[in-house]
Amino acid sequence: MSSPIPGVVSWVVIGYVTVVGSGRLWLVGGAVIDRLVNHVGLWCIATLLIYQCASTPTIDDPANQLALGCVLMTTTYLNSIGRLVSADSVWRNQRNAGLLALAATALIVLTVASARYSGRSIDLRIVGVGLGIGCAFAVTFTTFVITRSCLGALRDVDTPRAARIVCIGLIGSNAVLWGAQVLALSQLATGLPDGPQLSLVQAAFILWVATNTTLHAIPLVAELVRRAGMDRATRTCRRLLPLWRDLTAAVPEIVMPADARHDSDPATRLLRMTVEIRDAMLHLGAYLPAETGETQRNTVREPKSDRGIAEYAHRLVRAAQARKTGLPPAGTGAPPPLPVVAHDFDAELAHLIDLARIWPQAKAAVG
Repeated sequence: MSSPIPGVVSWVVIGYVTVVGSGRLWLVGGAVIDRLVNHVGLWCIATLLIYQCASTPTIDDPANQLALGCVLMTTTYLNSIGRLVSADSVWRNQRNAGLLALAATALIVLTVASARYSGRSIDLRIVGVGLGIGCAFAVTFTTFVITRSCLGALRDVDTPRAARIVCIGLIGSNAVLWGAQVLALSQLATGLPDGPQLSLVQAAFILWVATNTTLHAIPLVAELVRRAGMDRATRTCRRLLPLWRDLTAAVPEIVMPADARHDSDPATRLLRMTVEIRDAMLHLGAYLPAETGETQRNTVREPKSDRGIAEYAHRLVRAAQARKTGLPPAGTGAPPPLPVVAHDFDAELAHLIDLARIWPQAKAAVG
């Protein structure tokens, strides 16, 4: 192992990248950008494994030549991610960029082989300066494209907090890689400090891979949480389920047809449950028993209190039972479905959660 990073650390990073990459290939691969990220992970694993095979930290080692080629291939996918506009053209452009990376890799191998055959030095400082600068330029340009996209996302006020954290992490890891490239190119030009030029770049690349793999693991963790039913939307659906089940049993016609393509999405399922609960409550408005004077005073005085919601829940239970058993409407009109009228989805959802929390006790009290 020619890297200044201890071998055990490198193998830990390789194992970490492999586990995250395998998980992403299994669970996160639907969108175009996810597939591009997964390809980046595969090429990073290939690069790290090839680095482990290098016996010397110089360009004359075939392993380092192939590793440079893998780095170039990685940059092509990063460039496609940074320039992703149309899903139709991204793979065609990626194929062309990949062919250029393969040609550059072949050029590196042929140049080093030619230098060795003619007896010239094959250190980067002599015959490989152009190749070294070219590879560094490719990596720098690609990471600049990614950084520009991240800065644009940070300037957008609508960018979620999680996305901002990812953008900041990407910018930081790219800055580390740029610093290593500047030092390596300075070493190429001045010969100082003395020693192999690839070691610093290799160490920076391993750090960059570890950082970016951690960022790429965020969607994987989110998908695992979702599949385990621990995400916020799924937990909320479970809390609303008893209320939804009883109300839709009383008003079954408002239940929307199931759609297998969308029912697996917790956010879509939560939206459907909320809409169906609201529709059922509107249909049950005519079956609500008339409010007593005390109930009206409590609703006006304490519209958000547990007491006001509990009293409304008792009336709604009776309305659901009446409609389910075929009784005629109570003739009281259609009052607001909840003591408090919500003006946005979050407020409405909060009110329904409060109602669902009291619902089992209201059913038990009404009998």
